[in-house]
Amino acid sequence: MSRGAKKRLRPGELDGLVLAYMRKHKEDGPLTASAIGKGIGRSSGAVANCLRRLAKEKQVRQAKRRPRAYVVGAKQR
Repeated sequence: MSRGAKKRLRPGELDGLVLAYMRKHKEDGPLTASAIGKGIGRSSGAVANCLRRLAKEKQVRQAKRRPRAYVVGAKQR
């Protein structure tokens, strides 16, 4: 593997990384895909797709529209 190359994640593994990062940084307020991606070393596009899927599953909630930012652990109304 070349320097800077990332290990390919197994199905669902990104979900765990995103949720763990969000739980650790929940005091920072709503987090964007870009901020999470930088924090876990993954692309913001992959993280954005993951966040949309997690929002549909009600594991995270979109807290801001622009820029899209999400919070974890908040109950849906």
